[in-house]
Amino acid sequence: MDGILYLWLLWGIWIYTTFLLRKSHPDRYRYAFMSLVLICVFPYGIKFGTVEVALPVIVLALICILYIRNFALREKLYMLIAVLTMGMLYAGIGCLSIYDPVLMFMNRDIIISLSFVLVSILFYSHSSLYRLRVIAILGSSVVGDIFLSIPLNKIGFSYAIGSPAYLDILALSVGLLLVIKILGELNQIVNLKSQTNKGEMRNL
Repeated sequence: MDGILYLWLLWGIWIYTTFLLRKSHPDRYRYAFMSLVLICVFPYGIKFGTVEVALPVIVLALICILYIRNFALREKLYMLIAVLTMGMLYAGIGCLSIYDPVLMFMNRDIIISLSFVLVSILFYSHSSLYRLRVIAILGSSVVGDIFLSIPLNKIGFSYAIGSPAYLDILALSVGLLLVIKILGELNQIVNLKSQTNKGEMRNL
């Protein structure tokens, strides 16, 4: 079922932020609220002429705009370059998978998700910039799906912007980023423990 990864990821985020995240965390209620909103709007869409746009895409675009608006001008321009680059990458892989699927040596969703993660890490290489990576992926996926819909709708394909299949790609990308973040934090904990043990041995 298309959209199942998206729903599972959001439910997981909501459960974690509601029941497991410490109450003093400044973003606890914000993350829980956004997750619930994105789950609630999942089945709905709006038609603009002949093009159907899913409501989750509109909500995601608004989240990105609200987050980016506080950036300095230089940061906004850098984010714009990242979003447009990754958006064109998304549209290019999407068009290639439709016009010449033989070249797809792997599942299209996996290729796009891995590409998103790798390029977002290239643009925001420091591990502390995790949120910026997520925003870059969210924004570029919205832009990329719009880019992809333009040629497809022009040649007669009925392509909905923000379809459940698109949301699964987005969920897979964010999920991969979460895994990388968790592995990085575990690595830091292990390194700290090993350094502490070395210090104790020297004291002996």
